[in-house]
Amino acid sequence: MKFLFAIMMVSMAMAKPSNKRDIVPVEDCGSTANIVSVEFDGCTSPPCEVHHGTHATGRITLQANGPTSSLTCKLSGMLGPVELPFDGCPPDACASLSSGDCPTEAGETIVYELDFEVLSMYPTIDVTAKWKLVDDNGETFMCMLLPISIKP
Repeated sequence: MKFLFAIMMVSMAMAKPSNKRDIVPVEDCGSTANIVSVEFDGCTSPPCEVHHGTHATGRITLQANGPTSSLTCKLSGMLGPVELPFDGCPPDACASLSSGDCPTEAGETIVYELDFEVLSMYPTIDVTAKWKLVDDNGETFMCMLLPISIKP
């Protein structure tokens, strides 16, 4: 009986989900908040591949340096020096917080959930995604650049 219990315990320990996270390096492009970490599911090194007909998901952990009542998401694609607006994120970023809330407070840690659909109409291309969260004063709360490779 003890032997069966020991085997069960070893099996459960081996089946335990991994805590490994898909942390990716990003370039800060003028955030007033501190970007603590960026997780992009399925990617640990840019460019991150996304595929037509799927959702690209992840999390951005931020530490607020000041208060804001609202956060608005803006997403664009950078092709060289050209910035092309992209309607890929819900405008009300406060609704996409899985930790923390609006209004934010100085020193508060918040987690923003990334989720955008990769439509088949998007070209197969390498692009630098520019994600911004804009505060209620029109200031850039968060701005990050992440190379993305859109694949069929």
